[in-house]
Amino acid sequence: MPIVFVHGVNNRDGEAYRENQNARDGFLKEYVAPALGLKADNLSVTSPYWGEFGVAFAWRMAVLPNPSDEFESFGKDEEAEAHGRVVGILAESHENANILELAKTDLAEAVDLLYASSMAGATSEDEARDLARSYELALAYAIANPHPEWVSTAGKDNFADSLTIASKAKDVESFGPVGSVLDSLKEAMSRLVGAIPDVTTAVAGKLLRKKLNATVTRFAGDAFVYLSGRGTVDAPGPIVRSVLDALREAHAKRTEEDKLVVIAHSFGGEIVYDILTYFDPTLTIDCLITVGSQVGLFEEMKLYKVSDPKVPRIDAKGKVVEGDRVTPPQCIKRWLNVFDTNDILGYQLAPVFDGVSDFQYDTGYSSLGAHGGYFMRPSFYKRLATRLTKG
Repeated sequence: MPIVFVHGVNNRDGEAYRENQNARDGFLKEYVAPALGLKADNLSVTSPYWGEFGVAFAWRMAVLPNPSDEFESFGKDEEAEAHGRVVGILAESHENANILELAKTDLAEAVDLLYASSMAGATSEDEARDLARSYELALAYAIANPHPEWVSTAGKDNFADSLTIASKAKDVESFGPVGSVLDSLKEAMSRLVGAIPDVTTAVAGKLLRKKLNATVTRFAGDAFVYLSGRGTVDAPGPIVRSVLDALREAHAKRTEEDKLVVIAHSFGGEIVYDILTYFDPTLTIDCLITVGSQVGLFEEMKLYKVSDPKVPRIDAKGKVVEGDRVTPPQCIKRWLNVFDTNDILGYQLAPVFDGVSDFQYDTGYSSLGAHGGYFMRPSFYKRLATRLTKG
């Protein structure tokens, strides 16, 4: 059974991009596959890469304010890069950065934060799958035992040991070497503790603001490039073609028992919607999941090939006729839309489209990090799987 994951803005190749993809695919296989009635190994995840066709900045975004790069200079080795990503997780989060204190008030959130830190250092899909299965045990324990005695005395050196022993969360080895889950969690704990001093620096705040500025800038650039070069049915542009080829390939592989699930993040939602309504409406999608997307916003601006300016109707008082919304294409059997209210690039769909289910998800991040934070939190995959089993 295929899942096609269509990336949004900032879809640029590189080591961090590939590591994030490995972690995401591992959690999708361990959580979403069972929700679809599949064994994890029978789920194929395809991620069409279109970033090379997106916006290019002649001066490398030199127009952005350029504070000191001290905060970003963690080094080139893998653990230093993972540490840098964890600093970002904490700096962009509105949770308690001290995981030991967080555990005393909300053990489930502390578990989610610990495993998010582990995912930041996952180097393979198999490692991520082990972490996903371990997280299931740890989270179930935290929910059933929100205030265990050992939390009050746990320190940074034994928190991971105590958690995995109490929850049996290290007894999941099936892919990696013995001890790999516990080792990953200990490394994650070390990253969280080591990240706190960096998070509190003024330079961190400046660079996070720069990151937000760069994200919005690249989003606008990719949108302009896409809209001006998406092409026609007979001659689709390069971005459309790369995603369209992946969707057609996945569609061709499905059987009568299979379901085709498409997860579209950010601007990926607009690309997929354009494809399903204009470039190839013959494709059948069993479930489309848009995450942190702007599909509704672009329909409000009537930017799609099939957008009808007569919808919605406006009454004599200049108001939208109640209930007047766009009918989704018949090729989408089910459509779920997920957004975080802190995500400045995430929008609702239900006010604009009929038959779409909107769901709010708290990524745990502030507006600086919410847009990219969905797939960094293990709880997102668990909640996604739950929603898929309900319809």
